[in-house]
Amino acid sequence: MSNSQEDNLLAVVLLVEDDITLLRLYEAKFSLEGYKLLTARDGATGLKIALEEPIDIILMDVGLPDQSGLEVLKKLRKENRCRTIPVIMLTNNASQEEREHALKLDAKEYLIKAMHTPESVVEMARKYIRT
Repeated sequence: MSNSQEDNLLAVVLLVEDDITLLRLYEAKFSLEGYKLLTARDGATGLKIALEEPIDIILMDVGLPDQSGLEVLKKLRKENRCRTIPVIMLTNNASQEEREHALKLDAKEYLIKAMHTPESVVEMARKYIRT
């Protein structure tokens, strides 16, 4: 990527999602909108990327194969460089208790995947990305 293309990127988005189909859908939509998208298919990889890369926002699945997205969020909030990164939780679990837990851990949103298109997720993320 040339420097001029890099300068035109709106922001860096980290998507932590184990469903390859959803990951590809979000990847396509965020790329089309000009965002740089980094991806991880498990919590440990997502945490590693968040600690090593400059991230503007994180979209995280709650049901990850190695650990809960809520556990990853808890670990992120203990790290100085990750404390203020906006995190949007993505899930298929409409549990009010889980939603409240995510919001207490400073997730900005708790979105039910089936109720949101990739377009609406991009719009939601845009609200929290620092410009």
